[in-house]
Parts: sequence; C-alpha cells; structure tokens
Amino acid sequence: MLIQFLILVTIFFFGAAIGSFTSVVIYRLHRKIKGIIRGRSKCTDCSTTLKTIDLIPVLSFIAQRGKCRYCNKDISYMYPLLELITGLLFVALYLKFPFIEPTTLFFSVTNFFLFLLYGIYVFVLIFTFFYDLKYMEIADEILLPAILLGLIATLGHPYTPQIIDALIGGAIGAAFFAIQFGLSKGKWVGLGDVRIGAFMGVILGWQMVLVALFVSYIIGTLASFFIILNKKKLFGVKVPLAPFLVTGTLVTIFYGDVLLGWYLGVL
Repeated sequence: MLIQFLILVTIFFFGAAIGSFTSVVIYRLHRKIKGIIRGRSKCTDCSTTLKTIDLIPVLSFIAQRGKCRYCNKDISYMYPLLELITGLLFVALYLKFPFIEPTTLFFSVTNFFLFLLYGIYVFVLIFTFFYDLKYMEIADEILLPAILLGLIATLGHPYTPQIIDALIGGAIGAAFFAIQFGLSKGKWVGLGDVRIGAFMGVILGWQMVLVALFVSYIIGTLASFFIILNKKKLFGVKVPLAPFLVTGTLVTIFYGDVLLGWYLGVL
C-alpha cells in the first residue's frame, strides 16, 4: 500500500508539473514569445524571474497564499487549477495503464508507452481547454502535430485505434463540425472546432468519437443553459465550444467503453 501511495503521489506531481508547463505554453504561445520551452518563468505583473521554490505545482500557490512573493499581486487561480486537474488526470491515466506492479515492482513497457501517449493527449486536451476558454482561439501549433501523432500511434499498439478506424473517426469528427460551419457560415462553430473534431476522431476511433460528441453536447447544452441564465441574455452570449469537446473526449477516454456498452444495452 505504501509503495502504491508513493507511486500515485509521484505521478500526481509529475502530472501537475505538466500542467504548470501547459500554463507557460498557453501564456507564451498567445503572446508569440520566443523560447516557449526554454527560458525562465517570470511573474506576469512585476516580471521578476521566479525561483524553483516558487514553481512547485499547487504547493507554491498554497504556501504563498495565492500571491507573488515579490510584488504581492494576486496569482490567477487558473494556474493551480490547471496543475491540480492535470495531476489528477495523470493519476487516472496511471490507474488505467499501471506500468509498475507495487508488490513485485514489475515494469510494463506496454503500459508505460500507453501512459506516455495518452499523457501527451491529455496535455493537448488541457491546453486546448484553457487556451480556448481564455482567448476564444484554437492553437494549430499544438493541435495539428497532435493529429499527426495520433495517426502515427495507430501503427504502434493494438490498444490504440487502427489506422482505418482513426482515419474514419477523424473524418467523422471533422465533417460533423465542417457541416455546421458551412450551414451557419461560421456562426455556430469555427474552423478550429473542425480540427478539434479531427483530433478527437483520430485518437478515439469512429465509434468512440460518436460517444464523445454526444457527451460533449450534453455537457455543453447544460453548461450553456446555466451561463445564459447567469447573464440573463438569450442572444449575443459567446460560449467557447472547445472546453466541452475536451471534457467529452476525456470522459470517453476513461469511460467510453462503459457508456457505449450501456447505450447498446438500452437498444
């Protein structure tokens, strides 16, 4: 039990560190700052270069009570929230693909490969979620290479969708939004949503992308309803779609088989 606990804690902070890195990429990519990967992190208010102790995921925010230790300005809650969510998602990924057996310490290369692959997918999804939420934009610099990676990964392991399955899934996901884009002349969805649909289909396959789209629109409809009620406006309220698509995709990655089995059982 102790070894399993230590493994999960390690995985959580690894995922939280990925979340911290994601927030850096979001900030620098939107502002077209050179050296997205390299370069020290700085306070967005006072531009002071942050030390290692300031960058411990989640814990630094708590220790500093949500303020920069140098200028005392409030730190956005987006940063610890992003780190926390990503850390928990990586723990969930490890539980789905456990690559270390805690009793014998047996190391599964196959599960480790799947953990890393889906870890990259989680990074792309979380990045897309917060980037669209913050800027109402989709970053092709991240999404297009991820689509290519998803296609390449179909050649590597039987757990991932096979190449034909991925291509059909990508076509379904892209076409679903392309049709809406064409009918509405870009008023309902944007071209970025078309590319997200392609990514969803490639990494999930054609059957699971249908599940993901269904879940996404259920969540989106409920969330939009509450947003409209809160703003007390029926028209003119812009709601980013990507966060709902990301949520639906994540739900499908972890529970897609259960949802599909339930649906087929109802039929």
